[in-house]
Parts: sequence; C-alpha cells; structure tokens
Amino acid sequence: MPLRNFLTWGIHSVNAALQHVPNDALELWLKEGELSGDLNDIQKMSESIGVAPQIVPTKTLTRLSDGAVNQGVILRRRLPKPLPLESYIAQLAEQATPALLLILDHIQDPHNFGACLRVADGAGADAVIVTRDNCAPISGTVAKSASGALDTVPIISVTNLARTLDQLRAVGIWLIGADHNTQQTIYDCNMEIPTGLVLGSEAKGLRVLTRKKCDHFARIPMAGSVASLNVSTATAISLFEAQRQRLVAS
Repeated sequence: MPLRNFLTWGIHSVNAALQHVPNDALELWLKEGELSGDLNDIQKMSESIGVAPQIVPTKTLTRLSDGAVNQGVILRRRLPKPLPLESYIAQLAEQATPALLLILDHIQDPHNFGACLRVADGAGADAVIVTRDNCAPISGTVAKSASGALDTVPIISVTNLARTLDQLRAVGIWLIGADHNTQQTIYDCNMEIPTGLVLGSEAKGLRVLTRKKCDHFARIPMAGSVASLNVSTATAISLFEAQRQRLVAS
C-alpha cells in the first residue's frame, strides 16, 4: 500500500504545513519544557486548527525523527497533493508570465530534492516536475531541506518523463538540459521565453532518452578545478539566472 502520510520536523517545515495545508496536519509533538517564540506560535496554530499538541521528552522526538535535528517539533501529516500535468498545461494560456519549470530526472538524494524545492520556490518557478519512480520519495528529510517549500511550490509527478517533455515542447516550452561538457553556458541561453530547465541525477546526469528530448544544452562555467556542481547548487544558479533575465527585460 502506498504511503499516505509521513513525519516532518523542524520549525520552518512544520510551520509551513500548518499555515498552508492545515487540513493535512494529523498529529503534533512538541518538546517538554519552556517553548521558544517559534514553538509557542506553532503550538497556538496547531490548537487553532484542532490538532492538540502532545508534549513529550526530547528523546521521544529524537526517536521519531531517527536522530535528525528536529528543533523540538514533529508533525505527522498527509502527503502534499501533486499538481496534474494536464492542469498545469491548461492554465498556461492565462498565465501572465512565461512558463518557468524545474524538471528533475531521477534525483535520488532527499537533501538535494528538498533543496531544489526550496530554490524553485525562491526563484518563482511555476512547478517542479519529478519522475514517479527512481526519485527520492517525500519524507521528513525532504521537507526539512525544503524549509517550507514542500507546501508552496507545486510538484508534478510523472510516470514517463520523455512523454512529458514532448507534451511541454508541444505547448511551446523550450527545454534546456544541464550538461557540463557542452560549449554553451547558462548565461548564453534566452530564458525570457517559456523555459524548462532539465537537470539529471547526482551520479549520471541526464538519461539518454531525456537528453534526446531537450532542445539544447547549457553548462555553468567553472573557474576552478572542480568539474561540476551539486544539483541543488546548479539548480539555484540556473533558475535565478532565468529570473535575472526576466527582471532586466521587464
């Protein structure tokens, strides 16, 4: 049976869930003792939506979070509802700004996945597209790394990424694949037009079939001896370059 709910921890992650998707909150645990301002606010917010906090020893929180830094709060909640690809495509005609998508091909590290969500939110991406299989599942680690973005940036989960890329190209979205071996840099790309940035897995990069669906490729120029960047860092540079271009043009 597929997972229907999960535990998330950390002040930003829990606060965002209570604020943006209160109906998804199921149980809340808070550390015993005097609560800081942020934790006190979380307690009040939780009580206001009808979820009575359970006050527990720190060791209980440590056990529930598998030893992760939890900042004294853990929430059991429902999984966020994915955005159907068809719904996103249907709204494009009425969208005021050109499409900007982050497309992740088999990102398997939950810290990277969460960090990519956080960057996508900060850069104003429309949504993040992920593969349903061979992608890090949504978890407490993903939510903590996303720092609240799990509930503010839409996630589109697809079974067949190649078919999805065909659908996006058909509605005029230009697909730029990340490849540190190509000559064109991310700064050479025109991202004022509808754009989908496609980044591959931590170990192997873009898969062959995914590469075939990209319109062109771009790299981030490196000045040192390291050949490439972590996928979440590359995501940040690429998405914010897109936003820089759009701000300059506006």
